Amino acid sequence: MSEQNLSERFIGWAQREPSIRALTLIGSRARPSDAPDAGDEHSDWDFQVVSSEPRQFETRDWIDRAGLGPVLAFVWRGGRLGSARKATALFADGELDVIVISSRQLALVRWLLRLGLARRIGAVDRAMTDLATVLRGGYGMLKGEREWGGFFSRVASSGRVARLSDDDVRNLADGFVCDYQSTRKKIDRGELLAAQRWLHHQLAEANFALLHELRQRRGTPSYPDARRLETSVDKRELGAVRVAALPTAESLRAAIAASAQTCRELAHELVGSTWQWPEAIE
Repeated sequence: MSEQNLSERFIGWAQREPSIRALTLIGSRARPSDAPDAGDEHSDWDFQVVSSEPRQFETRDWIDRAGLGPVLAFVWRGGRLGSARKATALFADGELDVIVISSRQLALVRWLLRLGLARRIGAVDRAMTDLATVLRGGYGMLKGEREWGGFFSRVASSGRVARLSDDDVRNLADGFVCDYQSTRKKIDRGELLAAQRWLHHQLAEANFALLHELRQRRGTPSYPDARRLETSVDKRELGAVRVAALPTAESLRAAIAASAQTCRELAHELVGSTWQWPEAIE
């Protein structure tokens, strides 16, 4: 079975399933085929469902009911933006990522938005920002247009996207310094695999986030989680955030020093002299 058949099987089930009040195609597959960030043969299928029974997606039982075929792996976990959960299912003919939103909770958000209160409640404001960030990347409503189309359109055009404030930047840079010191100690103890992991999971991720914010402020194309860096940034930027380190003390020390220099430069570009690398730390 082809990936196209996989998406058609899921869409057909979701359109028939009464507990699914809205179905939206999101991600790279929702973008025009001539867009630079359009989906390709390697892209998975990303959907967003608004459901009156969101807990049904916590197990793989819904996959059998949907008739999607044998599943190779299934996981229920947090989405990238944090305010929604996601079901991921891997099949021989493709992969589905389904972001699940409770229809009751979303109806409350819509009501608060109509009253002008949504931005005054932190959790609601964050949820709307996350939703807007997803929708701004491109979406197509496949079910529920009459009930939810206007709300989705308003959120998508609100200009709200996940961004870092100057305080967020300074906090991220301070966190980098703490993690840099921790990584140095791991190297000194001979915990080289732990140091290599910390380099990739903490230091590199912080620099990816800073570069993403810098490019957004400049109005240049950017994608979170270091996606499409190889095709969207110039060689200098790519070289600055690229991480390459063998599990040896010499290689790791050179890599974390390079990452630290990148952090200094990115933070300076973003917040100027309002943040400085501590002089007491090499």
